[in-house]
Amino acid sequence: MDAQRSKSWISIVSAMCVVGLFLGITPPARALVLDEENRITVVLSDGTQVNLLGAAGSQGRPTRKYYYLPVNLRCAQTEDGTPQFLFVKFTTEERGGATGALMHFLMEWGLTPEQEAELKAKLESDFNDATLEGAVPMLPDDGESGSFQIVSGTLSDDTMTNSLVTSGKAPLFPGGKVAAASRLTKEGAQLLASTFEEASSITDVSLALNFGYETLVPAAKGTITFHWDKLSTESDKLEADYKRWKSGTRRTGWWIFGSTRPTYSYSYNEMREHYDFLTEKEIVKIDFEETVSDERVAKIREAFFQYFLDSMAEPVNPDGGVPPQPSDDEKDKSPNIRYGNSYKYRQSSFKRSFAQKNKIVNLNYRMSIRWPYQIVGNLKTWYDGVRDNPKCVTAVNLNDPFFTHRDVRFVLDLDAKEIFDEAINLVEANVRKQRSSGNPFEDSVVFDAHYVTNNGISRSVTYARGEDTNPDLYEYQVRWSLRGGGTYPTNPAWQRGTWEGVTLTPPVAAHTIELEGDLDEMEDSEITRITAQIHYPKLGREMEANVNLSVAGKQPLVTKKLFMDREAKGYAYRLIVNHKRQGKLVLPWAAQVGDDYIYAMIPEDLLEDDSDTHKEAEKAAETLTNSKNEKVLDDLFSGI
Repeated sequence: MDAQRSKSWISIVSAMCVVGLFLGITPPARALVLDEENRITVVLSDGTQVNLLGAAGSQGRPTRKYYYLPVNLRCAQTEDGTPQFLFVKFTTEERGGATGALMHFLMEWGLTPEQEAELKAKLESDFNDATLEGAVPMLPDDGESGSFQIVSGTLSDDTMTNSLVTSGKAPLFPGGKVAAASRLTKEGAQLLASTFEEASSITDVSLALNFGYETLVPAAKGTITFHWDKLSTESDKLEADYKRWKSGTRRTGWWIFGSTRPTYSYSYNEMREHYDFLTEKEIVKIDFEETVSDERVAKIREAFFQYFLDSMAEPVNPDGGVPPQPSDDEKDKSPNIRYGNSYKYRQSSFKRSFAQKNKIVNLNYRMSIRWPYQIVGNLKTWYDGVRDNPKCVTAVNLNDPFFTHRDVRFVLDLDAKEIFDEAINLVEANVRKQRSSGNPFEDSVVFDAHYVTNNGISRSVTYARGEDTNPDLYEYQVRWSLRGGGTYPTNPAWQRGTWEGVTLTPPVAAHTIELEGDLDEMEDSEITRITAQIHYPKLGREMEANVNLSVAGKQPLVTKKLFMDREAKGYAYRLIVNHKRQGKLVLPWAAQVGDDYIYAMIPEDLLEDDSDTHKEAEKAAETLTNSKNEKVLDDLFSGI
């Protein structure tokens, strides 16, 4: 089966070379493929420079459909047009000015409706009725620095900034928001405020959004010409040249015209020498240009020799037996698979080639390349537009009796923001303040996906001091509403808080379980599917989930996102093997700690009917239908 599959692969590659089809790596799963050579730049009337990439057309032809790269990083606005930017300085009557500050802002990127309308008009008028299809589908940055960076000497210094919280990831689509909030010390507030002054060219806060995107780029192009007429008409001269070229070796005879001579078989290396001789004599002429250094491009050059070998010869054994199958190591070197003990030329192939005289193969090979992309802006650009807006920039004198009100701020943990709509509907925080006299204060705040998207990751409630002798102490309780119904905890306890704020951390965390296996090995063993059955802790319950790896799916790596208890040590899993003839076989449970990757390793004796492993797997399969009620976590993790 492997030998047939290997030869079929070579035939496909050879056929692609013959007809000059477009060659490249498999495009991403999404339908859009962009063409790096079809790039244009448009400058809008406000000076905004927009870079656009065209969608790739069939057979490498450019299209007139364009997508723009991220541009116009700016401060987000509420529905009434107020900038979502807050800078509050805390002051006292003591000397020294500000004693601290709070800064919170939301940013977004993308063309405004007015800019998009102008861009569409320019594309139609200046670029032959080109159309704007939207923004380039961006990919998350995979670098160590993260996709959203705040570049600031003040905010990165823990002696000047008590806390800094961000939404963590750059939005991949226009209008998506990124949020940041910081609490500054006295020195940090004074230093940062000084950079906001009009005399400063920039402030000490810059933002960088890091993305990736993929386009098709030229990788190799060239022409391969087979001069069969020259081989036919100059055979005598070529025979003499070949004898001199092979002088001193075992075989020096002219190997092409062997119809009246014994039919020889040749090793793989000898066949390569024949091909090199034809290339040297320009019977096979290669004009090839590689514009990208990549091992996939190098294999295309090797494919030309494989085409010659596949078209003109066939593998044989000297004793006439069936050629041996290639080894695993040889299959890994495809298309350069050296299967067969020897090769024999087909005279009929040469006769057909001589009748064609010349054959020209054109190659234009392009491949998909991932490019990094960064959009950067400085906070001073937007601060100048809000410095006089009291909703955005203000100062508070803590000695003023009016400001003895207290703001209790709740800030979502970054993980909570990421799992809204997947595991959590909303989170509610209740606040109560028991006063020394008068009625107690009670209020609540609610975070859901809509609020976070439009307003960021913090909310606050305010209470007045009144006659209370200790206005800073209050109590709060948190309740999480879960997808699928229910709340956690059922009866949340009241906790003591302070006026600086509370961070809300969800009780569950996301884990992406990866299951990988060798599909060829599974198919050869008649295994149709392997399922990783997983038991994991979630909010006091032992839950079950399955991750399926199928030969028919043709995906060697599959994933599944699970939400487990944040403090969970790990999870348990076992492999369920579906065999064409032997049915289901279930392997023992295993504990998995600190690793979300599972490799579908099949014991060597699993498929042996008389082995203990096989018998235990058959027995375990008998109770598979009751697996959801089976409790395994306590036993597996008792000693961990």
